[in-house]
Amino acid sequence: MEEFKLKFYAVYVIFAVMAIIFSMYVDIKKKHYNAISTALSVVLFIAISLLFGLRNEEVGTDTTMVKYQFEYYNKVDFGFQFFYDFLLVLVGRVTDNYHIFLLVLSFLFNGLIFSSVLILSKKIKFNVFLISFSFISFYFFENLGINIVRQGVSLAFFLLAISLYFKNPSKYKSWIIPLVLGIGFHITTAVILLLFGLIVFFKKIKITYYYILYFLVLMISALGGSILSLGSFLNFFFLIDSQKAEYYINNSNNEDYAVGFKTQFAIFNTIFLGIFSFIKAKILKYGNESYQILLKYYMAMSVVFFLMFQIPFSDRWGMMSWIVIPFLLAPLFSINKTAKYSMGTLAFLIFIFVFFSIYNSVS
Repeated sequence: MEEFKLKFYAVYVIFAVMAIIFSMYVDIKKKHYNAISTALSVVLFIAISLLFGLRNEEVGTDTTMVKYQFEYYNKVDFGFQFFYDFLLVLVGRVTDNYHIFLLVLSFLFNGLIFSSVLILSKKIKFNVFLISFSFISFYFFENLGINIVRQGVSLAFFLLAISLYFKNPSKYKSWIIPLVLGIGFHITTAVILLLFGLIVFFKKIKITYYYILYFLVLMISALGGSILSLGSFLNFFFLIDSQKAEYYINNSNNEDYAVGFKTQFAIFNTIFLGIFSFIKAKILKYGNESYQILLKYYMAMSVVFFLMFQIPFSDRWGMMSWIVIPFLLAPLFSINKTAKYSMGTLAFLIFIFVFFSIYNSVS
């Protein structure tokens, strides 16, 4: 694990230097140089994919489980997570090397994120490399890549859906299909499909009500309220993943996972909400419907996350809100004639990476 960490940090430092240079180009020279930044993004994601895919069995909490599933692919019982099962069987019939399967998952995860960034860059003008680099600056990126890989690929499909929505909101099939494929990797993405679909359908609801809901539920969560307070309705909520309901609700496997109000996560989400609100008010002065839709999703998913604080592994619900942070930060990596946001934003992201690297190593 230590060797893996060192390699990951080395890759990060190398590309951080490049990111600093690009941020100066954006702020000072007022140029994106996206032909070069796109090529470097490809190199970045290939390097990360190889690092994630060639990891040893002891790297990542779920790697052993994935290896076991791969070795016994002939016992797969196809269910809701059909896409993952299909991929498992397909690769298993070609090779008996589980690293090949890990590489397939890793390249799919990173490839979908890169594709999403490229598609979004056609709609919003920003530096492609800086947005790509921002993903690996968050600790959840590594977690999704080596620990909870099925959810990682599933959320990458969600990012693809987001970028296609930004490209053409009226083409519903283009962004709904990736969400369905995401469910085929991890069933909890059904919550995202439902939530995002409702936000789009009721897009005329003022964003003010989302702010009220966000802070109201945050206070309720701080006072001990949670999804567990819903009583019998909770069984219906977990119907999409009934096999794990007992595990998540009652921590039946006796895992050593602290439940309760997570101050650090509440602060984290709220700090970024403040940043996004600044972008909406000061940079996107005349409003941007697609951006508001994504901001509404961030707040709505944060509300779900806050309600999950009392159950084990609530951070897995948090990742459903965190995954869109780089996209919501995108306007800060765009050329602005009257202000310089790129260098400051990048410095903040590097600080976050260093902070959580230290925090996770001592906790």
